[in-house]
Amino acid sequence: MNIQQDFDLLAREFNLKEADFYFLELIPLIEMIWADGHNQSNELSLLYKFTIEHIAALDRSSGFPFATVADANDFLDRFTQQRPSRHLLERLSELVARSAIADESNRHETVLNYCMDIAAACTVRYPFGPQERVIESEKALLNRLFSAFNTSNAKTTA
Repeated sequence: MNIQQDFDLLAREFNLKEADFYFLELIPLIEMIWADGHNQSNELSLLYKFTIEHIAALDRSSGFPFATVADANDFLDRFTQQRPSRHLLERLSELVARSAIADESNRHETVLNYCMDIAAACTVRYPFGPQERVIESEKALLNRLFSAFNTSNAKTTA
């Protein structure tokens, strides 16, 4: 099956909307926001900034408005107001990884950079030690994303 067909199956199972397909690239950022169990305002600001850039990129690549701001707001409301189920995020993340492998634009590097920014944007407790700014659950997610996108930290931050 292709990614669209797999998404359609998930859409039926999890009551996703057709327009949600165009926002799959946001899933790693959403996972990062929820990695510590909290959706903090600095993290959400980065997600919203990425979303605006994502919509603009979709519009540029298609030559016409592809996804509406209303679609984006609806998607963000459903995925940021309360934590989505782990099962849903895992399944959507698999689709994202598959699409990143097929993507030759290197857009996944931008996604990973935003994920690192989100991980560093907030901490759940102060003071934090020299290697505690990014907590273990965020580090584990970053490692999984680097692996899934078949890249390395050195390449992404270069």
